[in-house]
Amino acid sequence: MKNLFSILIIILLSTACSSPTSTPIIGPDGSENKLITCLAIQQCYAKAREECRGTYKIVNTSSEVSGVNGMTGTTTKLLVKCDQ
Repeated sequence: MKNLFSILIIILLSTACSSPTSTPIIGPDGSENKLITCLAIQQCYAKAREECRGTYKIVNTSSEVSGVNGMTGTTTKLLVKCDQ
């Protein structure tokens, strides 16, 4: 049990330092959008600006809180459409 707890702590700490990701997907209107996943909303905004080379519109947002033994983390997702 102690080993499992140690492994979970390592996983949580390693994901806390992870970089935001961007995945191209087809949005609700049929156009290409980008799904930005991050741990802090500011990271999502910065990644969206980088991916869109400037301005974008937020189509949708979501967040998920997870935790183990009193330690929690939040994953945020932004669905954005780049301004062309």
